[in-house]
This record gives sequence, C-alpha cells and structure tokens, in this order.
Amino acid sequence: MGTSQKNKTGISLSFTNEKDRSFLTYRGTNEEWNLEAIDFEGVKDAGHIHLTSYAGSRNHLQFIMLLKKIREISSATVSFDVGWDETGEWYEGIYELLPFIDILFMNETEAYHYTRGLNAEEAALDFSRQCAMAVIKLGKSGSIGAKNGVITKSHPYMVSAVDTTGAGDSFNAGFVYGFLKGETMEQCLRIANACGAMSVTAYGGNTAFPTEKELYHFIKQQDERQDD
Repeated sequence: MGTSQKNKTGISLSFTNEKDRSFLTYRGTNEEWNLEAIDFEGVKDAGHIHLTSYAGSRNHLQFIMLLKKIREISSATVSFDVGWDETGEWYEGIYELLPFIDILFMNETEAYHYTRGLNAEEAALDFSRQCAMAVIKLGKSGSIGAKNGVITKSHPYMVSAVDTTGAGDSFNAGFVYGFLKGETMEQCLRIANACGAMSVTAYGGNTAFPTEKELYHFIKQQDERQDD
C-alpha cells in the first residue's frame, strides 16, 4: 500500500500502572488496511503465517477468504490470535475459521466471551475440536494448551512486572518458535511463558524480548529456583 491520501500515521498511547493498562488509539492509516491487498506471491514460500486483528463480523468474510487462499496455495502452518474485541460483539462466526488454523491463541477473558461462559480448560477443549490446537494465556497463572482432547498446563515464571505491553505477542512468538522446532506442547508452553515473563520486565512491547541464549538461560535459572 502506498502513501495514504486520506489519513495520517496511526498512533497508540499505553497507560500502565501496577494493576491494569489502557490504550488510547488513533487508527489513522490502519483504517485503510485491507486483507484483500495481500501479495500472495510471497505467501506461497512461507513456512508459517501468523494472523491477528480479527474484528468479528466487520472483517469475518475477508479472514475466511484469506485462510482458504492460504490453504489453497501454501503448505504453511497458521497461527491466529484473535485480539481484543473492542466492540463487545464476540462474533460466534469465529468457529468457521478454526478448521484452517493450526494454533489458536486467546487470553482467558477472550475465551470466556467467545464460548459464552466456558472456563479456560473447557474453552481450550471446545476450540481444539475444530482446530489443530488451542492455547489459552492465563497471565499470572501461566497457560494451558489443548490438542487431540488432551489438556496441558504450564506454570508461570515469576518476575517483577514493569509493563505488560507486548506480553501476549511475546508469548505467541515463543510458542510459535517452539512449535516450529518440533517441541512438545509442554515445552512450547514453557518457552511461551518465559518469553511473556521476560517481556514484562522492561518498558515497551519488545525491549526485553530475549535472544535464544538468554531465553534458555532464563528457563534454566527459573526451573532451578523452583526446585530449591
């Protein structure tokens, strides 16, 4: 997409304290973002594709067409994080997307709303009946994953939180990293929890994201501490 003739660059401000955070956003050129403008020539060579920014009924048909197109032209695996629904719609049609998704990511509150009241374990199992695996982020309580009817739980790593901005995206990146390395569900969750925990130890969405060496050092250090 070239230079916009209608909008200015979008900007988002994060307001964070010890208990919660809020965002004030001017979407700007993001309003012009269009799934139909994706260059599928590049998609053909991808090994894995991560999608987000689902907006329920507003762009549901675009996501259906995109996921079907990916499946048609590529052997790439697909991960999908729904993101927060600011409209409060929590569109039930999301279940139509699940057969095209290898890893579904949600946090506990999103899962509760989309399933109309199921707890995290019930929601993960419910989603995983239609997608390859479902992963629910539980914040300070760790995370759970569901695959082939089996629930896997992973404990959290305890750190001093400074800013939770980007923790969910860092978690996703860690899980996908483990998934692409062929790790088990348990290990993918541990890596994801570690990336999410490390992310909150500094201000900004990615300033504390670790290198591979730092990641495994953190996990080893944390596991030794819990064994003591």
